[in-house]
Amino acid sequence: MSARALVLPLVLAAFVAACGGDQTPASPTPPPPASSAAVTVSAAPNPLAAIADPSGVAERYRVSANLTFRETAGIAATVTVLTVTVWSTASPPWSSTSSTNVSIAVGAKGTAAYTLPTTFDAAAADPAARWQLDVTAADAEGKAVSIAPVQVMMAVPPRPVADAVLVGAGDVDGCGRAEPEYTARLLDRIPGTVFVAGDATYPSGTMASYTSCYGPTWGRHLWRTFAVPGNHDYQSDGGAAFYQYFGTAAGPPGLGYHSHTLGAWHVVMLNSEIPVKAGSPQYEWLRQDLGASTAACTVAVWHHPLFSSGQNGNSAFMRDVWNLMFQYGVDVVVNGHDHLYERFAPQDANGRAHARGIREFVVGTGGYPLYNRGQTQANSEVFENKTYGVLKLTLKSGKYDWEFIPIDGQTFRDAGSGTCVTPAASAGAPQPDHLTILAARGG
Repeated sequence: MSARALVLPLVLAAFVAACGGDQTPASPTPPPPASSAAVTVSAAPNPLAAIADPSGVAERYRVSANLTFRETAGIAATVTVLTVTVWSTASPPWSSTSSTNVSIAVGAKGTAAYTLPTTFDAAAADPAARWQLDVTAADAEGKAVSIAPVQVMMAVPPRPVADAVLVGAGDVDGCGRAEPEYTARLLDRIPGTVFVAGDATYPSGTMASYTSCYGPTWGRHLWRTFAVPGNHDYQSDGGAAFYQYFGTAAGPPGLGYHSHTLGAWHVVMLNSEIPVKAGSPQYEWLRQDLGASTAACTVAVWHHPLFSSGQNGNSAFMRDVWNLMFQYGVDVVVNGHDHLYERFAPQDANGRAHARGIREFVVGTGGYPLYNRGQTQANSEVFENKTYGVLKLTLKSGKYDWEFIPIDGQTFRDAGSGTCVTPAASAGAPQPDHLTILAARGG
């Protein structure tokens, strides 16, 4: 036999061995022996109730389940891993799984209790979500203990809406005056959305006035501002410069009425410089806007007040709007025009106090010279015409706080809180206003 004939079989044998061709398949690892321990687990309460996680992370929830383990076969066991799966078929559907390493001793024919907190992210609320627990356990010999999963209903509520701040005034700026800068400094240290209740600049709304007078003061908050026009904004060019300067903050050019969502509230900005009586395009827009809103609370801002004890007095042409807002349960109205601060009790469009009425604030205190008192109107609760400042509204779920904040060096303040009203169309018996006056003092 040649050398080549001897080498070839050896090479082939080595190749087959390297490829595993001559190896017997390994036997699978046998499962660990099962324990004879008999453990059951229950979870309470049923259904579980999730809450928003205190971390404040969007869509994050926390739920706690009180677990009870019970052994009935007389063999002690130790629970080592708890795996929770939560899921929902809501739109959009979501699910989450997390495991917790534990050491829970369950005595022979005994019980053990354990509270299991779980944090998860939910893309949507669901009153009938599911929570399932899978348990890993073993006895003293290391044998696996079979425990049936437990599944219960879990309510996942909508995320609470954070409070929002709406702060501002009307009748703001005139070149060369110090007061607009002083009120702007208040805005510098108050977070939230800024409103301008008309007459952002004087004596007329030219682009030069907005950029040179308003711009260096309140204009530094333009990025977070909603504005409505006043008569001085329309005086020189029918509002053209106003819309050009404020842009989207003033709503559609030439219209000046727009609405927004702020926290849990609906915010309506109206233009009292154009027709607003029943049947006008703005009035019909407002009717549709309020009808489509799902918010429980609404605040509206425009320039001319229906009620004022200042020298300009009442603006009766806003009565139709007030009536419509009363019907839809608007809660708060903020105006300017009279250069003073005034707060009214809730009332209807005819000036009659009403538990479901609208509370009006006149806040023409942004910086231009203040006005004298005129005829005192019914339901006027606070009147002040010697103090510059801003009105801060803290918009909460179902309620609101107000605070008039004076410029540095002045002392008058007014603060309180109110509860959102029930719309006239859905109200039964008259609802209380739940008013709390915290302070109203002069200085």
